[in-house]
Amino acid sequence: MSDNLPVDPSTLSEKGTRGVMSTIAGASLLAVNALLGVPVLGTLISLGLTGLGALGLFGKSKTDKVSGGVLTAAGIAGLSTLVLPGLARGLLSLGGIGLLGFGIYNLATFLIGLRKHQS
Repeated sequence: MSDNLPVDPSTLSEKGTRGVMSTIAGASLLAVNALLGVPVLGTLISLGLTGLGALGLFGKSKTDKVSGGVLTAAGIAGLSTLVLPGLARGLLSLGGIGLLGFGIYNLATFLIGLRKHQS
């Protein structure tokens, strides 16, 4: 029966998961970028992101390592706002918008695939 489906269910599931995770990550990165403007809070958030990211880098699964790397990079970029505020905030904004766009694209392909799967 699975041979008759127009869309592979594992691909469909992967697109949906990737879409949700990327959309949430992009929106979160934009929110963190907005909070970096608050002097003490921005530094604390950046330190927290760097610490959580470092813990993720020591994880066993590939997903843990990738998300740990992203968190560490976001934390370091946040800390670099102390030295180069314009460049770091611009890079965080671009990263957030890019992740948001990637997530929306994957959600759209998921919904299109879901419609094909149901018909």
